[in-house]
Amino acid sequence: MKKADSSLLSTIKKYNRPLASLKLAVFIILSIAVITAVGTFVEAKYDAYAARKLVYDTWFMYTIMGLLVINLIAVMLDRFPWRKRHAAFVLAHIGIIILLAGAYLTMEFGLDGSMRVGIGETNNFVQTSETDLVVYTSFDGDRYSKTLEQEVDFFRNPPSEKKPYVIPAYEGEIRIVDYKKYVIPSKKVLPGDEGKNGAGLRFQLQNPNVNVIEWLVQKKPNNLTSHNFGPAQIHLGPAPEKPRGANEIFLTPEKDGLRYVVFQKDSDKPLKKGFVKEGDVFDPGFKMALSFRVLRYLPTAKEDWDIQTLERPTPMTTAAIKIIFDGKENWVLLNDMVKLFTTNSVYLLTYGNRRIDIGFPLKLNKFQVSHYQGTMRAMAYESLVQVPDIGEHVISMNEPLKYKGLTIYQASFQEDNGQPVASVFSVNHDPGRFLKYLGSLILSLGTILLMWFKHLDFKIARKSQKNDDGVNS
Repeated sequence: MKKADSSLLSTIKKYNRPLASLKLAVFIILSIAVITAVGTFVEAKYDAYAARKLVYDTWFMYTIMGLLVINLIAVMLDRFPWRKRHAAFVLAHIGIIILLAGAYLTMEFGLDGSMRVGIGETNNFVQTSETDLVVYTSFDGDRYSKTLEQEVDFFRNPPSEKKPYVIPAYEGEIRIVDYKKYVIPSKKVLPGDEGKNGAGLRFQLQNPNVNVIEWLVQKKPNNLTSHNFGPAQIHLGPAPEKPRGANEIFLTPEKDGLRYVVFQKDSDKPLKKGFVKEGDVFDPGFKMALSFRVLRYLPTAKEDWDIQTLERPTPMTTAAIKIIFDGKENWVLLNDMVKLFTTNSVYLLTYGNRRIDIGFPLKLNKFQVSHYQGTMRAMAYESLVQVPDIGEHVISMNEPLKYKGLTIYQASFQEDNGQPVASVFSVNHDPGRFLKYLGSLILSLGTILLMWFKHLDFKIARKSQKNDDGVNS
């Protein structure tokens, strides 16, 4: 090595030495241990999403990982020029750096979400953990145009009365003034604004074997909203002129009550007609001996939520935001929407998980589930799906589908009345997978070389000891 090169290397090492110090390495290792311990505690107390948001996906975690990479590079540079025996040390450090690069690439550009597909249905949207606010505006109540789409992270940056999240509108502003991480919602129906909201009906269907109590609320006047409880369907809205081949009750809102029409399956004319008010009871005339009672009737109604806040998540909890518009308050649940009215416009606000188009349709042709003997607990389940270019393909718990850079896993399923109605898939795109595999391979090779050099050192030491013993004797 030339004298000038040697002098430059000495200067670099001088300024590099603090970054390669053992003290910095110990600090990084202890920091990672503390962060991991805190993350484990948070995940045990709350869930994996909270641990990621509050611990792992944070500036201090990124800072420590950055310092780790700097320290690894600095240590390698400190021992330059390398010798043959440094191969294990260098490979191990390079492997760790490549592993971290692969993890970062996956985190920044990867996809990890879920997709629900009903049996016989098609879906091409994956739902991710990121949340978005979307606002649509209409000036005639029918044609809506998107006026805002914004990513929000209220989990880490919750709004408040003092620091609201403000959405400008053509008339006034929409203010988000509160956020609850974990709530159990219960629906309530309130009187709405005349001409803007549809009607609301709380009814009871009852016989010796059935007792159904539900609300039906129209999204807007003259819309049709329905409830299907199996043997019959209940509709709030305009009635058709002819039967549709099912047991159906249509209740058309009027100012003082509801005009009803009953259709029976396999009949070509109405079974019964009449008019009911709040508190009235009538017999639809079905063979099931049902009685229909109008518990509450609102000519104009809107839906809202009663919120019970919890400190920790449960399978029943969801997130919710509180908005104020035109002096009125509304709670909006995660993956829900609310309509806001003014004299001249209507705003439709949605708050939900981001939906990403994967670029091709996935159709669920068939779903099968097997249970442990004597129980209803699922033992195994699989989905027969159809995708373009491949046709039908089975996705099971241990056999994912790999297609167009995505890996689709069988995650779970949904049931209704004990029967599966939809399959839930986990959809993953891991652009950093190659780097993670490569980093693991290089790290393993470095470990093997380290063990080999240790073995050589041991053999040389034993040989030297034998030679010394022979000389001494």
